[in-house]
Amino acid sequence: VPVQVAMIPVKFDAMFMLGCVVDFVFLIDMVLQFFIMYYKRTDFGFALEYQHKAIVRHYVKTWFPVDIASTIPVDLFSLLFQSSAIKQMKVVKTVRLLRLLKLARLARLSRLFRRMMSRTSIPHGKMAILKFFAILFLVTHWLACLWALTLVLVEEDEGIPRWVDSFDEQDANISTKTKDTPWKLYVTCLYFTSYTITSVGYGDIGPANIVETITAIIMIIVSGVSWAIVLGQVSGIVTQLDTEEQAFRSQMDELNAMMEDRVLSDDMRRRLRGFFFSHRFAQRRERHRGVISAMSPGLQGEVLMQINKRWLERVSLFKSIMHRGLQPRGSTIFRAFVVDVSQRMETAFHAQSEFFGIPHVLYILNRGLVGCKSRICQSGSVWGEDFMLKDTHLIDNYEAFALTYVALTALRRSVFFEIIEKHAPYSPELHRQVRYYCCWLAFQRALLHRARKGMLPKRCTTL
Repeated sequence: VPVQVAMIPVKFDAMFMLGCVVDFVFLIDMVLQFFIMYYKRTDFGFALEYQHKAIVRHYVKTWFPVDIASTIPVDLFSLLFQSSAIKQMKVVKTVRLLRLLKLARLARLSRLFRRMMSRTSIPHGKMAILKFFAILFLVTHWLACLWALTLVLVEEDEGIPRWVDSFDEQDANISTKTKDTPWKLYVTCLYFTSYTITSVGYGDIGPANIVETITAIIMIIVSGVSWAIVLGQVSGIVTQLDTEEQAFRSQMDELNAMMEDRVLSDDMRRRLRGFFFSHRFAQRRERHRGVISAMSPGLQGEVLMQINKRWLERVSLFKSIMHRGLQPRGSTIFRAFVVDVSQRMETAFHAQSEFFGIPHVLYILNRGLVGCKSRICQSGSVWGEDFMLKDTHLIDNYEAFALTYVALTALRRSVFFEIIEKHAPYSPELHRQVRYYCCWLAFQRALLHRARKGMLPKRCTTL
């Protein structure tokens, strides 16, 4: 719209038809706004307003004046003033300037931006930087159109000098003059606006009459404020983006100072640096727990089901519980159980060449390589599935060796049965299912124990 107002005369063409289609679509959107619910503030937070009278009243008091002003068919009025007699009247310029009312539609960009943020996974800091640069480009574009608009307010036949007259000497041997070519005129105005915003000020273009002087003053004020705001906001955002990196560098400096003061060996220094470099990823996973805890119970269940699906399917007990949680009926209790188990799981980290592992603990490998049970375990591997059995004679080998830096998630037997007891009053079926699994697993291990030792234990305590 600013380019059309400042540089392109209105005529019946494809651009005019496209504008009419956009106006019609926007008019339909205005009608729909009288029936779309909105969020209202209550004593218990925000709730959707569903009463039609309240919706109409709210729209009339908020966006309706802006929307109705932007839908005025100013282009049609401009076509009516195309005769040679009416073109000389000042009302033509007024009607042409009224087309700028369509810019009021940009006030809805805030709602579109919120919708876009909810559908993208770009970090907020990077999105904010992109938003500020987009605003800076938009301001530059508008100011360029404003500077070109001075040629509409002061026309050539009025006999008043204009800033574009300084290009007549440069365009003397060129067929397409700057003032008669829209794209050349826009590039020239954009050039003037760019060095005005950045305070470069070459001085080759300047105001030649009082209208252009007033316009230049407005441009200097707007561009100076916009440039200062964008620089300040972007600098603050960039500083916040590097907080994690700065904290890590500070930690590494303290580590290097400690190793220097304690005169540690070169091999130990190498292992320590490798551990801290690898530990950065684990610290990020720890922060994810705080994000998940801020969700609603239903979302926590769905998110944790997807995050832990890989290892849940490798333990037969949890696999059956997960499948029950995905069913429409009775899914709430089983999902709550999975949420409690996931939140009570502990994280552990081991450096390369470390031995680890204790009985009655379920281990899930999140990162690294581990040697366990005469095989190499990769990310997503699970061992210690028999952590629920109390008799240590029925438990497989639980010791492991870290081949690389290792990040683990562990679930202790005592914590697991605390969760079972918590959910037992609400879901006896869950308690029976866990007991059946323990008894069946103990029976299997007892048979293996008999085959290896040649005798069946007289007493086997499973729970």
